[in-house]
Amino acid sequence: MKKTLATYTLFLFLSQLLAGSAAICAARAAGSPDISKGPASGINWTKVQDLNPNAKSTNYPVRQKYAVVIGASKFKESRLDSTDTKMDLAAKNFVEYLKDPDAGRFPETHIKTLINSEATRQNVLANLGKGWLGSLAEPDDLVVVYIATQAFPTTDGGSYLCAYDCALDNPYSTCFSMKGLMETLRQEVKAKRIILIIDSPYSGAAELTAGPGAKRLSERTAVAAATGIAAPSLGSGYAILCSSKADQEIKGNEFSNNLIAALRQNNGMVTIDQAFASARDKTESDTASRGRQTPVMKADWHGGPMVLGTPSTEKVRDIPENVQTFIAAEAHYLKANNFVGAGDFDQAIAEYKEAIKTDATYADAVADYGAVLTIKGDWAGAREQYKTAVTLSPKDALFHANYARVLSKLGEQEEADKQLELAYSLNAKDRVIITALSNRCIAAGNFESAIKLLESAAVLFPESSQLQDKLSYAYARSGNLPQSLVHAKAAVKLDPKSIPSKLNLGSALLLKGDLVSAEAVYMEATALDPKNVDAHYLLAGIMEKLGDHAGAKLELNTFLEIAPANDDRIAKAKERLTAL
Repeated sequence: MKKTLATYTLFLFLSQLLAGSAAICAARAAGSPDISKGPASGINWTKVQDLNPNAKSTNYPVRQKYAVVIGASKFKESRLDSTDTKMDLAAKNFVEYLKDPDAGRFPETHIKTLINSEATRQNVLANLGKGWLGSLAEPDDLVVVYIATQAFPTTDGGSYLCAYDCALDNPYSTCFSMKGLMETLRQEVKAKRIILIIDSPYSGAAELTAGPGAKRLSERTAVAAATGIAAPSLGSGYAILCSSKADQEIKGNEFSNNLIAALRQNNGMVTIDQAFASARDKTESDTASRGRQTPVMKADWHGGPMVLGTPSTEKVRDIPENVQTFIAAEAHYLKANNFVGAGDFDQAIAEYKEAIKTDATYADAVADYGAVLTIKGDWAGAREQYKTAVTLSPKDALFHANYARVLSKLGEQEEADKQLELAYSLNAKDRVIITALSNRCIAAGNFESAIKLLESAAVLFPESSQLQDKLSYAYARSGNLPQSLVHAKAAVKLDPKSIPSKLNLGSALLLKGDLVSAEAVYMEATALDPKNVDAHYLLAGIMEKLGDHAGAKLELNTFLEIAPANDDRIAKAKERLTAL
């Protein structure tokens, strides 16, 4: 909520009045932050300033400090290969700042770094959750999560951050929602002081999702650095530092570089809002020649100011045995993933087994082991792994969806349907889940439900010709031929070189009775792919109906030449050829 001029004037008057008291003067002399200065401009506060920064309920020392740092410049998705290559470097630089005893003052053992192939979606979530950060940070601790990666806006109005293994055709299940990141941290991490820093395009879309009682971050402060820096009591709450506005696409890592430089000032004893204001101004200046990049800060903070470099008040806490077990299992898990990427499935299985042996609760290793078993055709073995995975992680939609696929392959359709419906209830935006569920509806003759599912998917994935094809088919099966033709045409418009879309459009035109147009579309398909058996077979049928027997013979002969021996249409093609 923005201040009116009157509110701001009143606040300055009260601040000056408080600043004149002997108690505040004594606190300054002891090295406590000076809160008499006005706020840094360009920072989004959520509520009116807490005028009692010494309240015990909001100000208390930092016992321990933890950080998770994520950086990705390399991805499985080939379409991201040519994007910014500085994000992993930015993450490494941020780690160096955190570890610096004269700056960030984070214990090295309390910093978890995930770079490139380590930053898979499942691994990031595990480290933010009970695997690492969620098991370590206590309410009186300070937590910093830094993410530098690619991102893009989506049709649901949000923006998503790319994991190493993201699939751009299915972002709602393979990427991270910026809007949900802080809420995820609040749910998974017990610490009452969490700072999220995002260096990516469109990062301003990240949200605090603050409650109605939230108060804004303390006013701009200046902490004097001195020999033997004391550990001041800090306020509590949450903040997000974003490298750009929600509608800005960026290149480079100027924001991270500028923020790190600002955070290093005064031996690291600089407040977040001061550091951010400096980094914002410098970033805007640095990027002015190629389109100004404007960082954004959002805060939900009570009491005294945030100072990332503040020393912790307790001896560095050892990593507990359960987290050490996770880290040891994670090492095997990451090796297994690399073997999968290299196509060495036997070595991958060996590493997955070691991960599970080390930590039997490591659900991601169990599920990915099941995925490799499906590749090798061991469906029964995969079933057992996925059964265990959904027990260990019952809210993972992907696990349930893959379990459903395995069960369906084994003929256990009733249980497969239950797992698929559960997967959909957990994630109604997953393209694979929606498609599989709509297929089940079509198979059961429930075309109305299939169409509703596919229409919702088409809104989420407006560039998907496959979904338009599926909608065309569902409408055709329901008897709505005009709508079937609409979606068939939409599919071809989206992907003019798609053979399945061409064939589907030809079939829709055929059902409508437009044989001439259907023939033209099938001819386009055979021209695009001369060895496509379906295109030649369908074109032969159309030509025969149109009375072009010579053309039909030619297409049937071509079909017979290229059709695999097990194609059950061969006998029919020979019969038709003889008749012609």
